[in-house]
Amino acid sequence: MVGHGDGGARAAGPLLRAALAGPRARQRRTAPRARHGRVHRHGAERRPSGDGDRASRRMGAQRGGHVADQQRQAAQRRRRVQPQRGRPAVLAGRAEAVGRSRPHRRRRGPRAARDRARARHHGARHDRTDRAHHRTRPRRSRRRLRHRHARRDGHGGRSAARVPRGGRRGRGDGADRHGHGALAVTHEAVDDESQTTRPARGGVPLTRRPAFWLWAAVCLIGGWIAITGLDAAVRAFPAGAVAGAALLTPTLMIGVWALRRLHPVRTRPIGYSLVAVAWGAFAAFGLALPANAAFQAVLSKTAGPGFNSEWGAAIAAPVNEETLKLLGVLTLALMAPTSIRGPLDGWGYGALTGLGFQIAENFLYVLNTIVLTGATQDLHAAFFSFGGRVIGGAWWSHWAMTAVAGAGLGCLLGRATRTTAVLAAGAFVLAMALHAWWDAPILVGLGMLVLKGLPILLAAVVTYRLARRRYLTHFRRTAYAETVRGVFVPGEGHVLAHRKWRRKERWDVPAGEPRRLLARLRATELELIEDGLGGLEHDPRTADLLRDDVRDLRRHLNSCPSPPRVA
Repeated sequence: MVGHGDGGARAAGPLLRAALAGPRARQRRTAPRARHGRVHRHGAERRPSGDGDRASRRMGAQRGGHVADQQRQAAQRRRRVQPQRGRPAVLAGRAEAVGRSRPHRRRRGPRAARDRARARHHGARHDRTDRAHHRTRPRRSRRRLRHRHARRDGHGGRSAARVPRGGRRGRGDGADRHGHGALAVTHEAVDDESQTTRPARGGVPLTRRPAFWLWAAVCLIGGWIAITGLDAAVRAFPAGAVAGAALLTPTLMIGVWALRRLHPVRTRPIGYSLVAVAWGAFAAFGLALPANAAFQAVLSKTAGPGFNSEWGAAIAAPVNEETLKLLGVLTLALMAPTSIRGPLDGWGYGALTGLGFQIAENFLYVLNTIVLTGATQDLHAAFFSFGGRVIGGAWWSHWAMTAVAGAGLGCLLGRATRTTAVLAAGAFVLAMALHAWWDAPILVGLGMLVLKGLPILLAAVVTYRLARRRYLTHFRRTAYAETVRGVFVPGEGHVLAHRKWRRKERWDVPAGEPRRLLARLRATELELIEDGLGGLEHDPRTADLLRDDVRDLRRHLNSCPSPPRVA
């Protein structure tokens, strides 16, 4: 205004702007505002700015700090846990600011799903997407070991048994060199990537498998039938029975030892060998007695007594006896799936089953020879029968026939394909044909015994050579592959392939814990090599676990006070 200078012009500026704005500006200034207060018929009740949200913001900040501290402590605890074998320990989670007084706004649009997936994704471990797929880490509570989120997640979380105490260490139990037992999952193990439970190595014990009780029941039934049928003859000729048992027992022991040692790399387990021998001596032999009698009775009625007397044994025995003996090999595979992984294992356990059947049948022939000689010289009859049946015919008898059939069954059990099924059927038919050839009334006489038994022995030897070649080829290839992978050291495959080198290797190792660790190391390496052969319950993830065990055992062996120098 005039007469007031610059100050008056500056003071009149707001008034001029308000006059130019008009009545709409006045309405906006006097309109009730509902953003920070309530609105009623008298207008708006404004709150002072910052007065209402101050308490809620303070509470949200405190809550966010508390939650962040909890997540930071949980991250520190998870940092000490090894997430996966062979990987370094990394941070398993990150804290987020969740202490907000208001909920997050839900975004919409094509980028919302990608942002939510990115928020759930784990930054440290690319293969873990969210918490529900994390490995269930066990949490210790007073007297039991419980897995985290056992009831909330519902996938694999379960209560476990008590923590095992330190005691005797077995092969692969993960015990350290000071004798402290380590926590090991015995029945179930959790895979880090697939998060599925699987049976651990070693499998279910034999006594917890139905096949074991089937084996025991059939052996008891067969043994009871055999004892019932031979009891009268044994009581009538006790001297001949004792002489026959005394001659056949060392033969059985020598045969079991020789057949177990025929494995080119390591001796077959004595327990599985005795299971096969017991099936042949009791189950197969006892059940074959009434089965052969019934079969020959049918032949006598259909083809006549004359035909049955000449060809009855050559027709009935191959069908009944070879089937019963081969069922023993199959029962052993069901009892211990890792016992038969290929044709070489089937050949060995088939030969042991046939050997048990052969010894029991030779004892029966000892008693029959005593009866045929008029029961005047029991000892002479026992020695005569032993010489004819064992010394003259043991080289091409039941053990060779069942070995051929067992090799075919081992091919099928190792890898179930159409080709192996045809091989198994062909081997079984060949075994029955060899048995029929041996019992046929042709080439009769002691002079023709060698000519008659030579094809049986030749078939068994050729089958063994083919199975042995296949096993050693797989052994060398697997040992070379593990050496390239870094699991085996150079030269270790040669040591593993020969018993004498493994035996010489133990001479340079101090007795006690180093020698036991070396034995466990070699056994685990052999198990790793044979795992690739297959089997009934083959798990492809077992090889990785065995490789970890080999590395752990080698590390424990090198950490001994005086580490041995091994290949």
